[in-house]
Amino acid sequence: MSVKTLWGSRVQEYYRKMFRYYAIIGANVFYFFLIIGSVLIYFFHLFVQWLPSELAVEVILSLVVTYILTQTKVRTFVEKADIPFLLPLESRLTPYFIRSLLYSWVIDVSKLLIFLTIFISLFLDTTSLHLIFLLFIVAIAGFNIVMKWIEQWLENRIQLVLHRFNRFLLLYFMVYFLLKDDWMYVLIFMSVHVVYILYFMRKRRTLNWQWQINEEERARLRNLKFINFFIDVPSLKHSFRRRRLLTMIVQKCIPIRQSRTFIYLYTQLFVRHNDYFYLYLRLTLMGIVVNFALPTSGWVFHLLIVYMTASQLIPLQHQLKQTAMLYPISKAQIKASFLKFVLTILYVQLVIVSVPLVIHLSIASVFGLVIGSLFVYVFVNFFLSKRVHVLESTFKE
Repeated sequence: MSVKTLWGSRVQEYYRKMFRYYAIIGANVFYFFLIIGSVLIYFFHLFVQWLPSELAVEVILSLVVTYILTQTKVRTFVEKADIPFLLPLESRLTPYFIRSLLYSWVIDVSKLLIFLTIFISLFLDTTSLHLIFLLFIVAIAGFNIVMKWIEQWLENRIQLVLHRFNRFLLLYFMVYFLLKDDWMYVLIFMSVHVVYILYFMRKRRTLNWQWQINEEERARLRNLKFINFFIDVPSLKHSFRRRRLLTMIVQKCIPIRQSRTFIYLYTQLFVRHNDYFYLYLRLTLMGIVVNFALPTSGWVFHLLIVYMTASQLIPLQHQLKQTAMLYPISKAQIKASFLKFVLTILYVQLVIVSVPLVIHLSIASVFGLVIGSLFVYVFVNFFLSKRVHVLESTFKE
């Protein structure tokens, strides 16, 4: 394999692997995405109508767009095993990394255009869409990629924090003035960007291979974590935190009984598992915001939140190790424990997202809470139970 064909072969290999996963997801949950997307669009339009007219929409949109840009990963498709082979060829790999930067840039531009297309109704009154606007979007995405690329040459944690803070501010102000149609200010902040970039590019630097590998691994891990919510991804690395306070609460709330052993294990695993815990937290916060903004019709969103949470908690059954089977508990009890755990988690979520409804106490809010409770019970005991096969996964290491 030559240096000229290396980048193309790496990209093809990566997408060949990802296509297998997404083909399975598309075949199984296409209608799920179709229904969820339709409901979200409906509630988005209701949310737009609820927004106060004096609210500076550009401030919120600029924050969201800046957040999307700061999550950028420079995709180089390099691996740990490449270091001894590619390091001697570093001087000949300039076209390879230029392609990587261009690829990451195109991905960023695509994400921004999709986001702006979805939220176009929020800023169309103050911003006119034309060729110059799109060119500025493309330029901002390009500046963001270069700023991200510079991170590999920062020498310590303080420099990294200052660089990211500076990058956040520059991106935010550029997007904000772009949405306000103040082209002069956008050009001023772009000039600051150029000066900042030239400062780092003033001398020739060698590549930081460890940074390249870490960036690629984080990007792949984020993609695989999303896929893992729908199908089991073998050998996926997960991250955990102790969360001592929540762990202590779980220990106090779940009594020490043999029949409660697996309920305790699943709850502790959920509390410490970053993927599932943060997913649950994000969906719960989303439900709180919608219920506060749309108290009369938010109960429909209740059902959507519960469905999304329950569906994405199913892979948690595969996280127990073989040592869990040492407990003298029947197979039926293990399955029942997982269902009770999910049922409890969903009821807690339902109560939390219903807190804003107390402010708007009405027949509709009470009706929504009752319907949500019945939906949780029926969904877990009659639908989710058919997809729980914990005993097939507990033997996995």
